[in-house]
Amino acid sequence: MGNPGATLLALTLLAALFASDAAADGVTPIVVTMLGPGPVRIRVAQGSTFPCDSGDDHRLVDAKYQPGEVVRTTTPERCVCVQQTYQPFSDVDWGASSMVCRPQICTRPGKGQTCVPAPDPTIRLQIRSTRPR
Repeated sequence: MGNPGATLLALTLLAALFASDAAADGVTPIVVTMLGPGPVRIRVAQGSTFPCDSGDDHRLVDAKYQPGEVVRTTTPERCVCVQQTYQPFSDVDWGASSMVCRPQICTRPGKGQTCVPAPDPTIRLQIRSTRPR
């Protein structure tokens, strides 16, 4: 039947490998960089209900930030709801909510497209206080 000790060691190492992959896959880092030129409020929430302050979502970030500030948080989800205000009414002029997900690498665009998670799972957001033109 073979060496039971070696079999047990192999199974333990295999279980540890899968456990570390599951743990690494279980947390999505989020980095929000405030680019300016003025302060704005942002909301980042777990959940898929818009707007991001819905009672069905779990807020991760909901505060006003200055240009140059970097906000870091994590979520067990693959996607988050993001919403921000704009100048000159940075306390009340909320933009539309959007869903932002972990990065993926996709090959073969079109019907046979396949996508896999990117090596770096970090959701990176760059927030400007002026509306896009």
